[in-house]
Amino acid sequence: MKNNKKIKIALKLLVSAGFVAWIIYAVKWREVWHYLLELRLWEVFAYIAVLLIGFCISSYKWKFLAEFKGIHLPFREFLNLYITGVFVNNFMPSFVAGDAYKAYQIGKKDRKYVSATSTVIVDRLTGYIGATILAVFFGILNFKVLWANKILLYIDLGLIAFIASDFVFMAMKKISFLRIIARKIIPDKIIELLKDLESFNGGSKIILRAVIYAMIFSMVGLAFLNYILFLSLGIAISPLDYLTVIFITAIISAAPISINNIGIKEWSYITFFGFFGVSASAVVTVAIVSRLLQMLVSFVALPLYLKERK
Repeated sequence: MKNNKKIKIALKLLVSAGFVAWIIYAVKWREVWHYLLELRLWEVFAYIAVLLIGFCISSYKWKFLAEFKGIHLPFREFLNLYITGVFVNNFMPSFVAGDAYKAYQIGKKDRKYVSATSTVIVDRLTGYIGATILAVFFGILNFKVLWANKILLYIDLGLIAFIASDFVFMAMKKISFLRIIARKIIPDKIIELLKDLESFNGGSKIILRAVIYAMIFSMVGLAFLNYILFLSLGIAISPLDYLTVIFITAIISAAPISINNIGIKEWSYITFFGFFGVSASAVVTVAIVSRLLQMLVSFVALPLYLKERK
């Protein structure tokens, strides 16, 4: 088991190293430095303020998912744990570490570890669904651009297939013989978790509510947040073109194939914003600044993390 983890980490390191090597070659770093000098202090504070608003939105979404499972904690605690989870993700080799930490912390009081884990999973899944819906929506609005760039068109079609597959999967779970087969081939602990996840379907529009909040977060804590840096650096791109690809870059960057999405995020920015003539140096500057500022903000959770570790 430990060897498997080491192999996965090693593979992720190789992927990150490959992307970083390509980025070092592709980017004009003198231009990156020039862009960095364009940033003003008040713009940095504006970015941090919007980032914290995004954290609050996501923490509130996680809170009402937890309350649905009978886990009641103050909003401040969810916010603290959410930021701590971001901190863990930033400094551990896998985003799962942050999710596991969050689930353990909210579940330990009443030993509701399965329910706590399901809230974190649903929180993350609805986040993906919300970003996917927005990517498809703005892609349709900007269909002429998609038609001219077949890669974007195929990606949006793939995202539509992903949304459709979610509904198919939910329908298949109700077929009795499939449930019998699943019980025979899936470990009991996983079955228990799947049953707990299934309970969200019985909630009063709880999933729909979570997806709506995920979309609000994606617009505020992702799209608007990064657009602040685009404006600050004087990067010329129309709002619709920007919205057509920003959610796609977020979905691709979330793929667990590199260490903390290092390299893949920068690659996705270069590739997809490049369709609109934005220079690699400009978008890499955005990716680097956003990464550094988010790491900096997440450091406020270090005392809480160290306290819980004790």
